[in-house]
Amino acid sequence: MEKLNINNLSPVLITVYDRLDCLQNAIKYLKNNKLAKHTNVYIVSDNAYKEEHQDIINKVRQYIIELNNRQYFKKVEGIFWETNKGSFDSIKDAMDYIFSKYDRLIIFEDDILVSNRFLEYMNNALEFYKDDKRIMSIASHTHYKNIAYKKYPHEVYIIQIFSPWGAGLWKDRYKDIDFEIKDINLFLENKEEVEKFNTISRHMLVILKDMLEKGKKYGDVIVCYNMFKQNRYTIYPIKPLSVNRGHDGRGEHCGIDKKWQSQKLINDFLPKLIKDIQLDPRIQRNTYRAFYSYKRDIIEKYLHKLGIHKYVRFIYKKIKLLFTK
Repeated sequence: MEKLNINNLSPVLITVYDRLDCLQNAIKYLKNNKLAKHTNVYIVSDNAYKEEHQDIINKVRQYIIELNNRQYFKKVEGIFWETNKGSFDSIKDAMDYIFSKYDRLIIFEDDILVSNRFLEYMNNALEFYKDDKRIMSIASHTHYKNIAYKKYPHEVYIIQIFSPWGAGLWKDRYKDIDFEIKDINLFLENKEEVEKFNTISRHMLVILKDMLEKGKKYGDVIVCYNMFKQNRYTIYPIKPLSVNRGHDGRGEHCGIDKKWQSQKLINDFLPKLIKDIQLDPRIQRNTYRAFYSYKRDIIEKYLHKLGIHKYVRFIYKKIKLLFTK
């Protein structure tokens, strides 16, 4: 592997709304990387959609402005939207802005904590796989369940799932993403294609349909769908170089989950990268099993048929919140 050029490192984009404490923790972990002082950091702050949020958002932005004085990074630039764009457009417009300057970037949300080798791994992988057009993105996260089996011979693997919990992307492949998913209706009518999509993991179709029903856009599942259509993959490490601390009930889509919330972050691990990496059938099966949910894939499907899913889900959330206080 060639030595990294510290004068040409990938920029980092962090997304934030109103969780100042999360952003502070994310910065605390990111600055522990040796490459931090050579890295340009961009932080995109969406504006308030409720008037009562404006005060905390102003505090978030003041913290971002003051970061430059602390010299943790080469440069810190705040991207402050004057109106509320919503999470999807806020992030996408920020990515468009950065890709107007760079040919690659590293992105994660404010509730992500990264290891002390995160920047080294991400920059290495973005350089190492830049000419392998099968690879859509680089992930720093992996499931808390064991995906890599005991005798798996490598320290990275590929699957057709995008992970936003620490991601590296190239400009050329980013431009290939159809964020409007124009052919989605034809896809949903094709039972063979839908079943093929479900063999990767059944949770993605559920999220995709939820997005369409609500008339919203979820960037991660849109990328997953594009990966499927384009036959592309994401590189994953066998141990987590980032973890999500947004499963405390404050995350936009995370809810409350103690297992994800307490996942151990692995420091001092730099995965060895390999050329021409292929999809491993056992890795694929382990991924499918890790994301399989009896509750979601069996019970909720039945409740939808009965027309009582929303009511039961409301009661379930209330009970779960009661026992997690």
